[in-house]
Amino acid sequence: MLIRKITLFYFSFLVFLFSANAQHKTLSKIDISDLKEYLSFIASDELQGRALGTDVDGLNIAANYLADYAKETGLKPAFENYFQSVPISHTVQNNEAFIEVKNEKGKSLYRSEEVVKFDQNAGVFNLDKEPVVFIGFGNAVKSLDLKDKVVVVAQGSKETFSQGTFEWQNRLERQKINEIAEKQPKALLLVTNPKDHGNKTFKQFQSWLNRPGYSVKKDNVPFQPAVLLATPDVADALLGKKGEYDKYLENIVSETAVFTEVNKTISLKIGTEPEILEGKNVVAYVEGSDPVLKDEYIVFMAHYDHLGVGKDGDVYNGADDNGSGTVAIMEVAEAFASLKEKPKRSIVFLWVTCEEKGHFGSSYYCDHPIFPLDKTVASINLDMVGRVYDGPRDDVWKDSPKKVKDFDGLYTLSNDVWPELAEINANYCAELGLVPDTSLPKERFLRASDHYHFHKNGVPILNYATGYHADYHKVGDEVEKINFEKIKRVADLCFLVGFDLANKEDIEF
Repeated sequence: MLIRKITLFYFSFLVFLFSANAQHKTLSKIDISDLKEYLSFIASDELQGRALGTDVDGLNIAANYLADYAKETGLKPAFENYFQSVPISHTVQNNEAFIEVKNEKGKSLYRSEEVVKFDQNAGVFNLDKEPVVFIGFGNAVKSLDLKDKVVVVAQGSKETFSQGTFEWQNRLERQKINEIAEKQPKALLLVTNPKDHGNKTFKQFQSWLNRPGYSVKKDNVPFQPAVLLATPDVADALLGKKGEYDKYLENIVSETAVFTEVNKTISLKIGTEPEILEGKNVVAYVEGSDPVLKDEYIVFMAHYDHLGVGKDGDVYNGADDNGSGTVAIMEVAEAFASLKEKPKRSIVFLWVTCEEKGHFGSSYYCDHPIFPLDKTVASINLDMVGRVYDGPRDDVWKDSPKKVKDFDGLYTLSNDVWPELAEINANYCAELGLVPDTSLPKERFLRASDHYHFHKNGVPILNYATGYHADYHKVGDEVEKINFEKIKRVADLCFLVGFDLANKEDIEF
């Protein structure tokens, strides 16, 4: 029995040594000259900043480049041609938008173009002579019947109105909108504070919301009420004369009736039919070697899009954001593909589109996963891994919790789904001489990139980043400022962590 135990131990030790040696030998496949070659193309002017809607479709050129690379490397396609199509709605400002108040005889009392569509619902909204109710600051929504009504609700709260402040509180307004929408009104008219005499809040949102908009096209979306933002002039017209809206809110603060019906009606037209554009996630994988564990997955992810071309014609090449993560994953994929004996679990390589527009590619993948999320044991997201601190802090980022790191530093953000993942990461960081910084505020940074959609679906995540620098989202984010040795170190870390995860016998969370 003792001899058998010693033999078994010796065999296991040899397997461990062989596996460790194979890992480190494979790291030579992650090559700095290749990283330079790939990034020089990905972040070239030829690709016009890799964004939707540029004259040259650089985003699609990049997708084809990645798919060709995956095929040449021997990665299996998750879809035909490696592409997961991501339908994206593109809307532009409707120059015919208006809002109008009419009396009971249908005579126009007020008409203005000062109205904006506050939500992302697609399509055109037309209302004609609809009855209106006022509900104050939206405090007593649960007790009100608002079905099929046009509801006017005030920005802010009793407290902020009494204090004379009118700064926008997004959480408050979003909660208010959601509670009212549950009551199925025909439309919701959110009116800004009458004490904001210059309509500063409205103008800020008007400038922002009237820009061309992008969103992931949703299937079978139930009807939702139009959510609109308007100035106090609309409310004054509905209540009868100038200044009445301010008086009405003063009465609300004094605890008089909240629910107020008026004998005027609202007519309006707003919104446009969207153009449907196609984004592409590039999805490839190395199939696992274990007959059971191959149906579990480690996902390596990076977004390959950037900001496109500025109004002055300057190209935002995004070498670090996120050309660096894109090419690092390419080399990690080649390293895994080169293994004669593949890991037990399958390794997925996911290059996602349109992160800069709103995490569209990762959102769509998680809503339509190719590989089941409940079988995904980790998602490792690389977003900006190519810069090293080499000078004084610029004014924008000197106080940031995510300032660009030195050559050894690396931000390693994880969630709490499987704490052992952070321990595995820390061990391999130590082996490579990297110093992991786990101090980023999770409430903020778990939402800050594509890993969020895996996180919210209960998948353990790791996010690697070298930090923000003076060229973030500027035309100066160019290849000549990239530290390719740093990218290789991060790619090495990815391979070692991924190899470990792919061969663990039991992963439970």
